[in-house]
Amino acid sequence: MKRIFSFYNLILAIFSLFIVLPVLYTFFSAIFFNNSLNDDLSGLDISSFILLAKSVLISAFIALISTIIGTVLAFILYKTRIKYSGFLKIIVLMPLFISPYILAVAWRDFFFIAFENLNLISSYLGVIIVLSTVFVPLSIIIIGSAIANISSQIDESAIMITDTKTLIRKILLPLIKPALLSSFILIFIFSISNFAVPAFFGVKVFTTEIFTQFSAFYRHSFAIIQSILLVVICILLLFSERKYIADAPFFSIGSKGVSIRKFESNYFLNSMVLGWIIISILLPLSVLISQSFTNGIQAFVDAFYLLLPTFSYSFFTAIIAAVLIIIIGFTVAYYNVWKSKNTSIFNWLLLLIFTIPSTVYGISLIKFYNHSALNFIYASYAIIIIAYVGKFSFIATKIITNSMKQLPKSLYESAVIQGTSSWSIVFRILLPILWPAFFAAFMLSFIFALGELGITIMVYPPGTEIMPIKVFTIMANAPQAITASMNLIVFSLTLLLIATFSFIAKLFQNKSQYVNN
Repeated sequence: MKRIFSFYNLILAIFSLFIVLPVLYTFFSAIFFNNSLNDDLSGLDISSFILLAKSVLISAFIALISTIIGTVLAFILYKTRIKYSGFLKIIVLMPLFISPYILAVAWRDFFFIAFENLNLISSYLGVIIVLSTVFVPLSIIIIGSAIANISSQIDESAIMITDTKTLIRKILLPLIKPALLSSFILIFIFSISNFAVPAFFGVKVFTTEIFTQFSAFYRHSFAIIQSILLVVICILLLFSERKYIADAPFFSIGSKGVSIRKFESNYFLNSMVLGWIIISILLPLSVLISQSFTNGIQAFVDAFYLLLPTFSYSFFTAIIAAVLIIIIGFTVAYYNVWKSKNTSIFNWLLLLIFTIPSTVYGISLIKFYNHSALNFIYASYAIIIIAYVGKFSFIATKIITNSMKQLPKSLYESAVIQGTSSWSIVFRILLPILWPAFFAAFMLSFIFALGELGITIMVYPPGTEIMPIKVFTIMANAPQAITASMNLIVFSLTLLLIATFSFIAKLFQNKSQYVNN
């Protein structure tokens, strides 16, 4: 047991040293050891705050739209007897797994085909459309998990004295209010942190301004001072709802022991789900296909050979990062749930890094690791892996923790009484039971890392072959058919990986049921 305790401290120390320390070092250096601090502060003129206000307003609008649509779809998918609900739940989540810049390309091509004008989409409207499409699935996950944890006894008691509309408006919506707030706050943070979509549309927001100051004008300290404003906003939002976001049961896999009362579905509700699938998935996919094969298959073939060298390195970094993320997530979950250890410090560190904008986090890693003693990290794929681990460990931790909380603690206590070692409990009891959560956490971490652009474009060393970077840099000067083909390949590859993961998960589930029977 002492060894396990030491392992937890080791993981916390490594995470703090390699991921948290660079952020603290960068911010403290910019504030306390900056010779040009007065000039940097004076550079924050009224135009900077106007740009920040615009970014806040756009992000709030995206968060509101995504939360409203996500709430409607979550109610349909989780509270009605809609046909093929399991399949539809997977389908509607797919935009979350696809890099936003791919959807940006698809929507730009759609507006060009439909209106022969890119001015409308190459604006704040384009950013709102694309990011709302991307983050609606996140809202569905958060709100759907909250709905799935509402006992049917509440519905059955209420329906005896009121109608369905009143039940939803006055009982169910207040019950999921914390999930609604969490959805809004997290999507707001994701939106205000996004770099790829505004950069692709040529829209000036605060993240693109930070990137420009850092990479184009080499005003590193000024970019860090600017980034502090974004971090402060994110922290204030998190602090306002800190208790629920830190401990809430969202990102749950399954809902053991909770009986859910479902309402009858109808043609209108079915049409809403189908319409959203068409808008968010089928429309972008069909546009990319149309643009890719307009003049035959040559553009697609050329795009494939351009991307081919990036596949192995991209998969390697994403897999290594996903494995490390699972180790961190399980360690925190194990001690939080079964060892009753106070892991609040680790949880808040995970949440803090998760909410720091990608450009800001990337700057922190560059400033910290760009020293001769740490060049073996700075000039290799290691810095990319560190970036992915820091950014996505929070999600895996929430998934594994919430799944572990659904298990009776008596299971652990019985194993301890029988003299079972801690390692045997982990590998012979927990892993077989919680494999769906582990699998989901690994899949999400792998897919997110594979398509991450915001952090990667900041930290990738020269000469490295990473798929999102290759696509984003070639898009600037490539013909439209090549651009569409490259994004279609990445789009299709992502869907193929999701289908493969789902198929493997189904095989494991069937095998597990066969063994239990």
